[in-house]
Amino acid sequence: MTPRMTTCGTFAVLGVARRIDRGSESPELFARIWKTFESRRREIESVATQQTYFGVSLPTDDERVTEYVAGMSIPPDTLAPEGLETRTVQGGEYAVFECQVEAIGTTYQHVFGVWLPKTAVQFDSGRAAFEEYPDKTPEEPVRIYIPIRPLPAGGERAG
Repeated sequence: MTPRMTTCGTFAVLGVARRIDRGSESPELFARIWKTFESRRREIESVATQQTYFGVSLPTDDERVTEYVAGMSIPPDTLAPEGLETRTVQGGEYAVFECQVEAIGTTYQHVFGVWLPKTAVQFDSGRAAFEEYPDKTPEEPVRIYIPIRPLPAGGERAG
C-alpha cells in the first residue's frame, strides 16, 4: 500500500457534526451520522461545487472526544443554507491512501502501525485527517488523507 503525496489547499466542509466519545465509536454510530447527512444532501448540493463527500475527524480540547463532520467541498466564502454550518480545514501536506470503504479501519491500522514508523515523516496532529467518498459508484475507492510533516533533525518522532 503505497501512498501518493499531495498538498491540499484550504477548503470548507459543510455538513453535520457530532462529538463522539472515542469509547463509543461503532459502525452503527457512523451509519447514523451519514443518514443525517444524507437527509440534508439537497441543501448541501445547492451550494456545493463538486459531488465529493468528506468525512473529517477533528480533534477537540478533550482528548477523549473526537468531532466528526460530514460534508462536501464548497467555496470558502459561500453562505450556508440555514441550519448548516461551514468549517475550514487548513491545507498542508498529506499522504493519500486509497481503499474500499470496508477496509478503512484496516488501512488506518496499516498507516499508523506499518507505514509511518518506516518513513521519514510523522503524523501532524495539529491538522485533521479526513476521508473523501466518491459519489459515482460504490466500487470506487475511498481516499484517506493523513496529515504529515517531516521528522525533526535527528529523526526523533514527536510523542
